[in-house]
Order: sequence, then C-alpha cells, then structure tokens
Amino acid sequence: MLAAGKRTVRLLGAYGPLLVACYLAGMLLHHVLIQLAGFVGAWAEDIGILLLPLAVLARLVALVAMLVVLRDGLSNVGALPEPGRGPVRRFTDALLAGILPFVAFYAARGYLADDVTTYFHRLLEVRADIVFTSTIEGDPAPTPPAPEVLGVSLTTVAVIVAAYGLRWLWGRYRDRLPGSFALAAVYLETLWIYLSATIISRLFESLRSWIDSRQAMVWLGDLRASFTGWLAPLGAAWDTVALVIGEAAKVTIAPLAWLAIVGVIYGRSVQLAAPRIAVPKRAASVEQRFQLLPAQVQTRLGDLWRDFASRFTPIWKAVLHMRTAGPAFIGAYVLAFTAVLFLEGALRVGIFRAFGPHDINSFWLLADSLILLAIPLIIEPIRMALVASSYDEMIGISANTGSSAGDSTASESSRASSGTT
Repeated sequence: MLAAGKRTVRLLGAYGPLLVACYLAGMLLHHVLIQLAGFVGAWAEDIGILLLPLAVLARLVALVAMLVVLRDGLSNVGALPEPGRGPVRRFTDALLAGILPFVAFYAARGYLADDVTTYFHRLLEVRADIVFTSTIEGDPAPTPPAPEVLGVSLTTVAVIVAAYGLRWLWGRYRDRLPGSFALAAVYLETLWIYLSATIISRLFESLRSWIDSRQAMVWLGDLRASFTGWLAPLGAAWDTVALVIGEAAKVTIAPLAWLAIVGVIYGRSVQLAAPRIAVPKRAASVEQRFQLLPAQVQTRLGDLWRDFASRFTPIWKAVLHMRTAGPAFIGAYVLAFTAVLFLEGALRVGIFRAFGPHDINSFWLLADSLILLAIPLIIEPIRMALVASSYDEMIGISANTGSSAGDSTASESSRASSGTT
C-alpha cells in the first residue's frame, strides 16, 4: 500500500489540474441539468422526470474522464493492452459499464434523494413565478397539479421496460448503427437504472416503515428493555456492539464501493479462477424446464439474460481482485481512504475558522456555495488518485498471484508427465 501512496502523490502532481477541471465541469453540468429539469418539469412534469437522470450521468462522465486521465500514470493498468477500438467507443463502453454500480452507490449515499429534492425546489419556484406573472398580467392563474414524488406506477414500469428494450436492441445491432446512437444508448441505460433504483429505494422505505409499525417490533423493544433494564452492563454492551457495527459499515462500505466502481470502469481484469458455487436443485430444475422451450425462445431469453448478467460480471471480477489482494492491503486502503475523509472534515472546519464569524443573511447565504466548493475541488482529485492507485496495485498483486499459480500448475504438470514417462 506504500507504493500506492507514493503513486497517488505522483498522480496528483502530474494530473492535478486536469482532475480539478474534470470534476468542476461535472459539478457545473450536474447543477445546470437539475435546474433545466426543474424548469421543464414546471411545464411538463413527465418530461422533467425524464431529464433528471442526465444530472447523474454528468457526475459519471466527470468520474470516467478523471479515471481516463489517470490511466496513463498507472503502471499495471496502463500496461494492459487496449482493445482495438477508438477512444470514443472505449469511453462509451466505460460509461455503460459504470452506470449500474455508480447509480447504486449514488442512491445508497443519499445523493439521488438530494437531486430529487433540488429538482422539486426548482420546479416549485418556476411554478410560483408562472402564477405570479399571470396574476400581474391579469390572466387567469393556471392551477397545475401538485408535483408527485416518483414512485411505483404502471407508467414508470413501462418507461423502464421500454428503455431497457431499446438499450438491448442497440447492443444487439450496434455495429450496424451510426456511432452517434451510442449517446442514446448511454442515456437509455442511465434512465432505466435510475428509475429502477428510485423505485427500489421507495419500496425499501415503505417496507421499513411497515416493519417499524408492526407489533413484533414493539415486542422486540420490550424484550430488549427487559434484558438490559435490570443489568446495566448488558445494555451498555448491546449499544456498544450496535455502534461499532454501524461505524465499521460506514467506514468500509464507501471505500470498497469506490474500488469496485473504478475496477468496473477500467474494465481490465487479470484472469482469476472464480470459486466454484454449487448449483441449487431449484436452479437445476429451472434449467431443465428452460431446455424444453423452443429453440428460438431459448435464444432470445438467453440473449436477454446474458445482456443483463454482463452488467454484474465486472463487479464480480472487482470483488475477486479484492479477495486476492488480501485483508492487509484492503485494511491499509480503508485506512488511507478514512484519512482523506478526515482531511475533508478538517478543511471544512479550517475554512470556517479562516473566514471567521459573519452574518448569515448578508454573507453565508450568498457565498457559502462558492466557498465550500473549494473542499470537493481539493478532496475529489485526491480521492480518485488514491482509489485508482490502489486498484492499480491490486491489479499487480492479482497478476503476480495468477502468474505464481500458473507457474506452480505448470511445474506440477511437468513433474506428472516426467513421472509417467
């Protein structure tokens, strides 16, 4: 991990300004697209919802651009052969591969909910301006329906199915279509994954609220109180274990998720032997029934399944790399990632201390966004350089492990053949 730290410093020195430019462009485009979606949504809410995923895509484009910039400075990833495709197609493929894990991480961190909240604020502001202008001009004020939070509906499901189907058709016939259709494919991929993640989030919220309202949760709370009420050390131990587990999850999930996202976007994996997984009997029976279907139906369903499963294959390969790197490397990487988070908090405190006390209305409400923008412009390039360097070192560990395993296999086969002779 020490080599990854040194490489991080070198990458920041060589590509720091480009990383800042990519991130700043992505943030500005993200803000503009949310404002545009809110403005359009004030007049036609359905179209505004369709424009909202572009804001997430802007953040992903900035991330991919930063990783493309860093790739030339990585010794292991940069040494891997590039596929025989143009840079535009490689960039598009990286976007398509990174949409699923990035949107999942984006939703899990609450950024997706923040975007929806900002979108509705802008939508209500524009509608208020429309009503005010109509009142001043003496025209009858329009009474648009109240904006609705995106949820499960037949319209949403139909949009998801249509977007996924068009994206699948593009993947099947992409060699026959013009290259400009790749932009539409990226948008369609973002649209159906974004809407699916939103619906899943709403369903989990509903399920959580339903579980919390059940009588069994009250009984569980009473049972915990009965066990810990008469023995204070037991209650303290219960709360300590819950706190440790929660904080450990917060500390480890984010860095491992970033490492997986970077691995998916780079998309260059050393061949690793996947662990064997026993096939359940139910899955075997499903496969037997699948073989009874007509050949044409099997072909179409097989294409759809392979297209869907291909989105998870890079994530699985990234997990295999983490397993090969070992707990010592992963622990050091998580520690370095946590140090970056500490630096982010220290910068926030330092900026407030440097500017000192000022009036909220006359200073902070006007300048806080511009001042606090300096924090991500410093932290995000450091974070991306650290994650890319760590993934590069992890690729080197995987390559060495794979080559040593191949050498041992070759030596064993040679010994077996000599013994047979």
